[in-house]
Amino acid sequence: MTLREAQQTSLRRLLPYAARQSRFYARRLADVDLDSIELANFESLPFTTAGDLRNWRDFLCVPPGEVQRMVSLHATSGTMGDPKRLAFTQNDLARTCDFFREGMRYLVKPGERLAVALPGADRPDGVADLLRRALRPLEVEVFCPTAREDLAPWLCGERIHCLITFPTPLAGLLRAFPAAAPPTLRGVLNSGDRIDPELKAAVRAAWKCEVLDHYGLTETAFGCAVECPTHNGCHIRALDVLVEIVDVRTGAPLPPGHQGEIVVTTLRHEAMPLIRYRTGDVGSLMPEGRCACGNDMPRLGPVLGRLDRTGGQARLVRTPKGGS
Repeated sequence: MTLREAQQTSLRRLLPYAARQSRFYARRLADVDLDSIELANFESLPFTTAGDLRNWRDFLCVPPGEVQRMVSLHATSGTMGDPKRLAFTQNDLARTCDFFREGMRYLVKPGERLAVALPGADRPDGVADLLRRALRPLEVEVFCPTAREDLAPWLCGERIHCLITFPTPLAGLLRAFPAAAPPTLRGVLNSGDRIDPELKAAVRAAWKCEVLDHYGLTETAFGCAVECPTHNGCHIRALDVLVEIVDVRTGAPLPPGHQGEIVVTTLRHEAMPLIRYRTGDVGSLMPEGRCACGNDMPRLGPVLGRLDRTGGQARLVRTPKGGS
């Protein structure tokens, strides 16, 4: 089965499931002939927005007892009101573990030590927990520094081989270790925010280690796309997440290579599937074709920043350089 056929099969399951189980999609899809929807005309379906998620209970497709993890996200620029909440079943999180296991093979080897320095990563069923489950067959140990700990000496003391963090702490570490990497460190995964290309190049040059990028959202159960060592885009977990790029103002779909808003559909989520969800992030899809690493999954190009829609205007806000 090709990727497109697999996505089409998942779409045929998703649409009636969401329309049947979710009060929101029961209303939103009431007048849609779901049997007629295919990937070719998928853009005819309406968008889901962050504002819609304020009524998160209307999205829930499973009984509360089947929810394994619930995450609250507070309002960001252009999104006002109550926090949006996302729910995940055990199966939703297990699929993220599968993605993490595949993506981390570029950076961590059996028996090594991995540090996750991300806000909230140490919560139950959080990113660190999911990585522990994903990497348990490789006997990789996963650690989380506390907010009170100074990351630079902590990394040295724990003899960490791979670090997952976001740009601001990474810039601080580069100032602490300007000429060589912390002892034993040989790989970095940037996650949680856009990394400035200059910072990424500086870390790679000074530390002589691999630095890869990860694009993930809570809405996709944390994982969405990860870069490989060819540094030619991030491979999308396309069996689970369908990614579109649309015109920021008109919502019209854009072809690969064109910058626009990233829109995601969680094809196999059980608790709270999202259909054509506008992320507010700006990026592009890479041209189709097999990557030099051999992976033929679609790839996401650099994420340029987020949209600020306050005042009725869509304005791109680039993430500041790490540490600035």
